[in-house]
Amino acid sequence: MKDSGELSTSPHNAMERKKSNLAFAFFCMEPDRARDMDILYAFCRLMDDIADDESEKKKKKIESLAWWKSEISAIYNAASDRKFSPLGSELIGLVKRRGIPMRHLQDIIDGVMRDTNPAPFENFEDIRKYCYGVASAVGLASIYVFGFKNPRTQLFAEALGYALQFTNILRDVVDDWRSHGRVYVPQSELKAFGVTPEMLGNPRENPACKKLFHFMYFRAKHFFNKARRLLPPEDRKSMAPALIMSSIYEEILDRLKALNFDIPPKPLKISKIKKIRLAMKALRESKLKFAEEPSRGKVAIAGAGIAGMCAAANLALDGFDVDLYEATSHTGGRTSSFEWESAKLDNGTHAAMGCYNNFFGTLKIFLPDISEYFERVGGMDFAYPGGRRISLKFPPKNAGIASKALAFLAYRRLKGFLSIRNIKLLLKVKFARNSPPMPGERAKAYLERMGLRDFSNFWTPFCVSALNTPLEEASAKLLIETLKKTVLSGGESGMLYLPQKPIAEAFKYLPVYLEGIGSKLHLSEKLTGIEFSGAKVSGIRTNKGGFSRCDHFVSALPCGALEALLPESCALSKQIASIKTSDILNIYFTTGKRLMSGNYMYLVDSPLHWIFDHSKKIYSQERDRFLYGVTVSAAKTSLTKESARKLLEAELGKFFASVNIIEILPALFKGATISADPESEKARISDAQLWLDGADHIGIRPNGSNNAKSPSGASNFHICGDWVQSNLPCTMESAAKSAADLHL
Repeated sequence: MKDSGELSTSPHNAMERKKSNLAFAFFCMEPDRARDMDILYAFCRLMDDIADDESEKKKKKIESLAWWKSEISAIYNAASDRKFSPLGSELIGLVKRRGIPMRHLQDIIDGVMRDTNPAPFENFEDIRKYCYGVASAVGLASIYVFGFKNPRTQLFAEALGYALQFTNILRDVVDDWRSHGRVYVPQSELKAFGVTPEMLGNPRENPACKKLFHFMYFRAKHFFNKARRLLPPEDRKSMAPALIMSSIYEEILDRLKALNFDIPPKPLKISKIKKIRLAMKALRESKLKFAEEPSRGKVAIAGAGIAGMCAAANLALDGFDVDLYEATSHTGGRTSSFEWESAKLDNGTHAAMGCYNNFFGTLKIFLPDISEYFERVGGMDFAYPGGRRISLKFPPKNAGIASKALAFLAYRRLKGFLSIRNIKLLLKVKFARNSPPMPGERAKAYLERMGLRDFSNFWTPFCVSALNTPLEEASAKLLIETLKKTVLSGGESGMLYLPQKPIAEAFKYLPVYLEGIGSKLHLSEKLTGIEFSGAKVSGIRTNKGGFSRCDHFVSALPCGALEALLPESCALSKQIASIKTSDILNIYFTTGKRLMSGNYMYLVDSPLHWIFDHSKKIYSQERDRFLYGVTVSAAKTSLTKESARKLLEAELGKFFASVNIIEILPALFKGATISADPESEKARISDAQLWLDGADHIGIRPNGSNNAKSPSGASNFHICGDWVQSNLPCTMESAAKSAADLHL
C-alpha cells in the first residue's frame, strides 16, 4: 500500500491549508504552538482528503484510513520497530510536547470514515457522532496545542466543534447535493419538514426547504451560544484562535440568515479583509475580563403551555440544554385545539396584537413567515341592537408615521369617544401626564373620577377584550398601562392579529427543534416533586422518569398547579393562593347564512361580547354553511346546548335579521385566565423577585428591590407564565414576556 503520509507534504495540500479558516486563526499564536497546530491541521486535512477523494474506490479509502489508525496507535504505543510516515514522525513530537490524548486523533479518523459510507444519516444522534469526529474531536485536540487550565474548556471545544460543522452543513447543503449527491441532514429532520434530498438541489422552488434551513440555523446558533457559556474566563486568552474561528463561522451563519436562507449554489465565503476585522475583534475580546460568568447547563421546564414553549425555545437558542415536561399528551396548555364540524379550532379565540413583541419574537424562532398563522386585521366592526353598524378602519401596514401615531383616532366614530373629557384623558395617558389611578382603584371608579359616564362604546369593549375582566372589577392601573402599550402607543402596537390556524400549531416544530440539539419534549409526563439541596434545586421527579438532575428549574405551570407542589408554609405558595382566575365561555355554532362581512364584531350592550367568523377554517368549504364563535369574557356559568341555543337566538336576534343555528357547541373554559382585579394584580410576582433558601423558604423580595443576589445566593428556581407579573394582563404576550424575562 502507498504510504499515505506522503500526501501531507504535497504542494496542493499546503495551499489548501493556507486558505483554510482554521489556518487563518493561527496568526495570533506563539510560533512554536503555531507550528504544532500546522502539524495537527495537516493530519486533519489529510484524513479529510482521503475520505473525500471521489476518484478512489471505497475499499481503498477505508484501507488508507485504517492504516492511519494503526499509525496513530503505534505512535502512542512507542513502537520502535515501525517505520513512520513523514507526517507520523511529526505527530510523535507533537503528542509528546502537547499531551494530546490518542482518542481525539482516533475519533477524527472515525469521523471522516463516515464519509466513505453512502448511507443517509437517520437522526440527530447519528449526525452528532459524525460532527463530533470531524469537528469536535479536532477542537479537543487543538486546545492541547493552544493550552488550557480549566477542564470545562473541553466542553467548550466540543460545543464549538458542533457549531462550526453545523454551519458548514447549512452553508454547503445545496452544493453537497448538486456536486456530490450527499445530504448531511438526518432523514427524521427531512421528513419533519417535508423535504426530499432532490428538493435541496433547487430550494428556491421548494418552500419547505426554507423551514428546514431556518431550523438548521437555530441548531448552529444554539451551539455557538452554548460554547460561549462554557468557556472559562481563565482560558479566554489562550483560546483566541478558537474565538477567531468562531467569529468567522458565525458571520457566515448570520449572513445566510440575512439572505433569508436563500442558500447560494456555491458555498458562501468571507473576504480576507472581513476575516482580518473579525479576527482582530475576537482577539481583543479574548483579553477582556467579564464581571460575571454566564450560567449554563441543563434546564428542566414544567408545563408546555405558551410560557413553557417560549421558555424552551429561547433558552435552547441561548445555549442551554432543555427538558420540557408536559402532563398532558399535547402542547399548548390553555391554547389547546379540537376538531368540530370539519374544522380545526382553538378552545377559544386567542387574538394577538401588534405589540406582542415577545410572543411573535418567539414564533419567529420557528417560522420564516408568521403570516401563515396570523392575519393582520384591517379594522373593527361594532354592532348595535336594531342592526346599526359602525366600521372602524385601521391604518395600513405601510401607512406614514403620523397616521400610525394617531391610529387610536380610528375609534372617533364611536359615540362619546371625541368628547372633551375622553380625549383629554387619553392624551394625559398617552403623554404620561398627571391623573394616575390610585392604589387598588377599580377601572370604572377611576373613569368616573375622571368625569366620564358613557363606557359602552370604547372602555367596556377594550377592558373586556384586553383584561378579560368587567370594567367594574378590573384594576384601573392595569387598564391604563395596557391602553398605553396598545391603542395609544401608535404604529403596529394597537393592531389586531387573528389566528388562521390553531395557536398550538404555530409551535408544532418545537419537538423537532429540541431533538435537533439533543434536548427533549416529554409529553404525558407529570411533575410530581421538586428536589432541593440547600438553597438550590437539585432536580425534579416525574410520574415516569423518577429523579432527573437539573442545573436550573423553571415552572411554567398555572399558579394553582405550582401551589400544589410547594409546602403550605412557603412564601411563594401563600402569595399565589390569593390570585383569582376567570372563566371564558365560548360558543361555536354553524348557520346557513352569512351574518357579517368582517372577521369579527363587538356586540354593544350584549352579554355575548364578541362574535368571530371561522368559516374559512372549514375543510370542505361548503358554500351554504358558515361557522362562527361567540366569546363571553369573565363568564359566570356554563350552558347546555339547549340553553346556549336559546341565549344565542335571543341575543343575536337583536343584531342580525335572522339567525338559523344548525349545530352548536358551548364550552366553558374554567380558569381560562387570571382575573385583572386589583387584589389578584397585587399578588402577581415576577421571577426576579424570588430568592431561595430551601424548599420551605422560597422568599419574595419587594418589587423593585436589588435582585442581583438573594440573601443566600442566586436562585436556580424560576417561574414564568401568564400569571407572573409582567405589567401586562394575562395574555399570550404576558406568558411569552415572562419567559423572555428569565435570567438564568
